[in-house]
Amino acid sequence: MKLKLIDVSPLEALSIVQFVEDASKRLGIEDFTLVLLRGEGNLKKELGDNWTPETADFYALHIALDTPTVYVRLDLADRDLLTSAIYHELGHALLHGSPEYYRIPVPLSLLKLGSLATRILYLLSIAVKDFEVSRLLASRGLSETQNPLLREMLRPEPIPWDILGREELTLALASSMKSIMFSIPLVNEGTIKRSLKVPDQLLQMALNLSREMGYDTMENIRLASARFLELVMHFSLMN
Repeated sequence: MKLKLIDVSPLEALSIVQFVEDASKRLGIEDFTLVLLRGEGNLKKELGDNWTPETADFYALHIALDTPTVYVRLDLADRDLLTSAIYHELGHALLHGSPEYYRIPVPLSLLKLGSLATRILYLLSIAVKDFEVSRLLASRGLSETQNPLLREMLRPEPIPWDILGREELTLALASSMKSIMFSIPLVNEGTIKRSLKVPDQLLQMALNLSREMGYDTMENIRLASARFLELVMHFSLMN
């Protein structure tokens, strides 16, 4: 593991570094860079072209550069959320540590969504990769490490599903996939249904998708795109 500190003292970093070293051993990943920093400005400067507005509120995140790189902000989350996020991002570093996982061509199925295609691909690819990480952690007996993040994921969003226009509905459905797919390997269907106030058709599609998915991330994203388009067409016919 390589270490970089930005506006963080070595003494302040010590406990987090020790935690990351232990977590990485449990997951079996060695070749990655850990960046500990403070402040949105520093994160934005570090990420450069990889910066997106969504990254502003991340406790930790992974980007595949020359080596898998995990960024951890020490100014946002409490310790429980931070350590939970670190396990999650180390999972991404292990499974998605190549730039190819962040330069995904738009599947043919999503081209039917026109100008929304790129945005929907981004949301679905995040959902797929989060599912793969949760599945990995569960398979290693590390589900409990995700409990703090899981509580955040299972907070329902106040989405007025019945009155959304077609584009708004498509984006809302895709945005909701992250919480659902993250949670599926960690809790049962009933818990997700009670916690997330999403359309039954969306939850059922995600559950069916999770059973179809193998261990090829790109193929999983293509499969998710096809299943998502089928769902959108279903809602379009209903309306």
